[in-house]
Amino acid sequence: MHPNSSYLIQHLEALPLLDGRYRDIKVMSINRATGVRRGCFSLVFRAFDELEGQFVALKFFDISPDNLRMIYRKEAFRREHAVLQALMSKERCLQLASSLKHFDIPLPGSGGAEVPCEYFAVEWIDQEIDHYFLEQQTFGALEKLRLFNEIVLAVEALHRHTVFHRDVKADNLRAYTKALKRIVVAIDLGTAALWDSPAALDEYSCQVGHQAYSPPEAICYFAGDREIAPFSDVYALGCLLYELFNLESFFVAQRQVNANYDMFVAAMYTKIGAATTPDMRLEVWKTEVNKICKSIVSPPIDGIGSSVPEGIASVLNPVVALLTHADFRQRPKLEVVRRRIWAAIRALENEREYQFRLAQARDRRKKREEKVRRREARLLTALSLRLEQC
Repeated sequence: MHPNSSYLIQHLEALPLLDGRYRDIKVMSINRATGVRRGCFSLVFRAFDELEGQFVALKFFDISPDNLRMIYRKEAFRREHAVLQALMSKERCLQLASSLKHFDIPLPGSGGAEVPCEYFAVEWIDQEIDHYFLEQQTFGALEKLRLFNEIVLAVEALHRHTVFHRDVKADNLRAYTKALKRIVVAIDLGTAALWDSPAALDEYSCQVGHQAYSPPEAICYFAGDREIAPFSDVYALGCLLYELFNLESFFVAQRQVNANYDMFVAAMYTKIGAATTPDMRLEVWKTEVNKICKSIVSPPIDGIGSSVPEGIASVLNPVVALLTHADFRQRPKLEVVRRRIWAAIRALENEREYQFRLAQARDRRKKREEKVRRREARLLTALSLRLEQC
């Protein structure tokens, strides 16, 4: 971590009150024990908002030199605030708690010089869901499928309001409980954009989110395309579904079953990059992607080490294959995905109900057999007494 970032953290955590309302400020995007950091553009703090009487997340633009020099990161940070403004009061969407503000941090030993720091506040959502993926073997299939359905609903909510995330992964999802029901919300919208957001870059030659959850088109110049970029979220959902039942990441598994996958993507990247207009690039994509799709297979969700119940593997394998299809045009609508997930859920519920009734029947039979044995024992005892009297 750059000294600039460290100084910002130390200064904020030492403040008794920020902006007359935020106290008990603690950095949350950096694990002090391991040094592991979440996010590149910003630093996230947890604070108590005395004005509203609740905890919030304060998101500060990181003032490290690398960030300050990159126009894209500055634009993305401000665009995130604009996206959150558009999502205010929208169900299943992260809520903005205060607008974009500036905080002037004094430079030590500078005689009064200050550095302006941009920040805004969003609602604080407590429940992380990472453990469902990191420790997925400890959770039942029904619980994981219900969680995945909630994740799909969270992405669907963004798309319904013309927002695409472009960095959907487990640590960018959180949950809260409402009326005894878990609601999943997508957080960290630093890579997100609205349909009508102006492009932050003239050209996107690579993905904007995590490589392990990025589809081929995001790596091949289409990450900034407003019509195509939402399909990146669909692809990432396929990766997450696979990883709910496998310790291996989809990224690794895909390359294990497709030895030449990266070569195919490199070929697409080169050919599409040679095109000079977006329309030409799309035409090249349509022509070339069919050749690639014939050679790429989806890793089975029920492979070695998988925790998928045998009865629903035939339902989930086509879902993963379609969600992560190399050609974004073949990926399904999210409502179709949810219907198939619910088909798997109902199959498991029916199996559980069957096993429950079977166990009940076994228990009743066992009780009847025990009753018969006791009656026979009483008859034998009575008969023995009569014989002794005779």
